[in-house]
Amino acid sequence: MPLINSESTLSRQDLAERWLRCRIFKGMFSDELAVQYAPPHSNSTSVFVPKELVEGSVDGEGRVKVRVFHEGSNAWAVLPTENQMIIAVNEADLIS
Repeated sequence: MPLINSESTLSRQDLAERWLRCRIFKGMFSDELAVQYAPPHSNSTSVFVPKELVEGSVDGEGRVKVRVFHEGSNAWAVLPTENQMIIAVNEADLIS
């Protein structure tokens, strides 16, 4: 799936907080976890995020809190990383 930089000019008026299904791994520091989002038929994305924005068990399935917006038929998630990485996501992987 494509990813874009947070400085993109995409319209983001309708940002909504949602949960994104992911796999959870131990982070480098005690206050963070690594999450991996791997949509079907696309490359996975792995990032470090604050521990308090993740639910689930290390080395298992879980979810990470993201901000979501839509452009055309695409759903995009703003990951809670330092640089606010934006990735395309499957709507079915978003949880209210």
